[in-house]
Amino acid sequence: MRAAKLAGAANALKSKSGAGGEKAPFSLAFMTDRARVADPALVARALPKGAAVILRDYDMPNRAALAAQLAQICAARGALLLVGADPDLARRAGAKGVHLPALFLKRNEQAASDFSGMIVSASCHCEAELRAAARKNADIALLSPAFPTASHPGAETLGPERLRRLAAAAPLPVLALGGVDETNAALLTGPNVAGLAAIGAFVD
Repeated sequence: MRAAKLAGAANALKSKSGAGGEKAPFSLAFMTDRARVADPALVARALPKGAAVILRDYDMPNRAALAAQLAQICAARGALLLVGADPDLARRAGAKGVHLPALFLKRNEQAASDFSGMIVSASCHCEAELRAAARKNADIALLSPAFPTASHPGAETLGPERLRRLAAAAPLPVLALGGVDETNAALLTGPNVAGLAAIGAFVD
């Protein structure tokens, strides 16, 4: 488990990010993906205080039970649970927030007020999505893919230079996602890059 090394890399990014780092609700996030991490509870139990778990696995049959389990673990660890695409489940499970996939950013019927009282993160891949996330009152954006990633093999990557440029101009703090780990995170250091998010890096 590499949570401690990833936390160190995330904190280094945040400390050098400028004002964006002060506004970010967390600097390290683990995103669930049952195809790559079969037991997300194991990762959640290793996270440092203040880190976040983002529950994706949108079509999982027992998602509500997993949300409740992760909420309990996060509460004990002093970590934060955000539930993807389902603010109602987030509230029922006692999660601290909700995560908006890029598709949610395009839904006009999903008003920013629907997430009142919750931390809101959003998946973004370009300048337009970063602006849309800000309009939804998102607190932080997960900007990807920074590097080649097993989640989306063959996908075009942003690369360090473009990611830093997008982050610097973004209206909200940014976590770098996609192939980011403790070995390459420093390449992304720049204004408003307030940390990192990962999936497989926690267990690889």
